[in-house]
Amino acid sequence: MVVGGGVAGMTAALTCARRGHDVVLYESSRRLGGQLHLAAAPPGRKEFAQLSDDLEHQLAVEKIPVVLNCRVDESLISKEKPDALLLATGARPLEPAIPGIDLPHVTGAWDVLEDKVGTGKHVAVIGGGAVGVETALFLAEKGTMSAETIKFLLINKAETPEALFKMATTGSKKVCLIEMTNRIGKEIGKSTRWGMMQDLERLNVETVTGAKVVRITETGLEIEKGGKIKALDFDTVVVAAGAVSYNPLAQIAQKLDIDYRVAGDALKVGTAFDAVHGGYEAALSIRIN
Repeated sequence: MVVGGGVAGMTAALTCARRGHDVVLYESSRRLGGQLHLAAAPPGRKEFAQLSDDLEHQLAVEKIPVVLNCRVDESLISKEKPDALLLATGARPLEPAIPGIDLPHVTGAWDVLEDKVGTGKHVAVIGGGAVGVETALFLAEKGTMSAETIKFLLINKAETPEALFKMATTGSKKVCLIEMTNRIGKEIGKSTRWGMMQDLERLNVETVTGAKVVRITETGLEIEKGGKIKALDFDTVVVAAGAVSYNPLAQIAQKLDIDYRVAGDALKVGTAFDAVHGGYEAALSIRIN
């Protein structure tokens, strides 16, 4: 049994099947791909969705059974009696202990990237890591003109190049990205970070570094920067404070005395690259007589 249909889970399932194991992949949501779909939401990041589609296609080619909308628990594991469990249950958003985080205008970055919630015209994104940058770009692009429309207007000389550039980069939201350290996107790869920083500037995303959010208020939030407290007004506050591993089944596997491996973010939160390698290596380590 492979539990979790993200990058690590799909890679592990494929590796196990190609090594001769009988594999069934279980995913709690309605689709495979996990956080790849979150990473693919900002402009210019569609390759992450392509990776998900490619892995899903490989699962179909290998004829690996996939069970969607299925939350694996002790009773299901006891019923299936697998020889081994590979746990790739991913991560959950980290919710920092900020006063006011439960106010109605506060939401999580994952819900924003999945278009599950609406946001106001003036939005603060707390956290300048990869997810925070992706969320800021995703929001800043709202209301900008599509590439197809820009091409049509350009070909027909309906607007000047300067006007078209403004239409392509000026959205309907004003976005502010707030990071506690002095560097935005410090864990993002060099070339990717360079491109994303260029996008932040082009889309007029305001960045505030070296600022700690001390409180979320009904009208926005308060930050501490340089020893001074400053109040800022926002319609919506988006929390993108990172993620923590989610692995509720390891103890159940131990209780049932079933051999198990943990892979991907369920073991340690990392990149998609890390998840591919982690899923592969975990699958290689399974030996069944």
